[in-house]
Amino acid sequence: MFKRSRFSNAKKTRYDGILFDSKLECDRYKYLKQLEKEGLIKELKIQYPFELIAKQNKGRDRINSVVRKNSEIISAVKYYADFVYFNVKKCTWIVNDAKGRTTEVYKIKLKLFKSLNGHLYEFLETYRDSKRNNFKEY
Repeated sequence: MFKRSRFSNAKKTRYDGILFDSKLECDRYKYLKQLEKEGLIKELKIQYPFELIAKQNKGRDRINSVVRKNSEIISAVKYYADFVYFNVKKCTWIVNDAKGRTTEVYKIKLKLFKSLNGHLYEFLETYRDSKRNNFKEY
């Protein structure tokens, strides 16, 4: 029997030739593009990769559970931010994730990201629900 994922509520949405993971992420993109036109933010990037752990050659420290069969390299661990942009008013770089639900993997990657890059970027999670509606923040 087919089991539906707990996180399947998000519907992929296409806009401007870009496929977004959810309507929330798409709406956030539209809002940020408007802010960019108004000059409040600049250099908007989407799905921007941050390397958290570099790729490694397998060797004596091989971890069988993370090495693909017949591979000589352990893949890098990356965090893909939904959006990265420069906030002109605050004069700082912002890493922004549009969130419906958070997973355990996301929480771990976020901790690693903040540990490695917290001094370079301000982090903003965007929500649009009754408890944490901060959609208009930038």
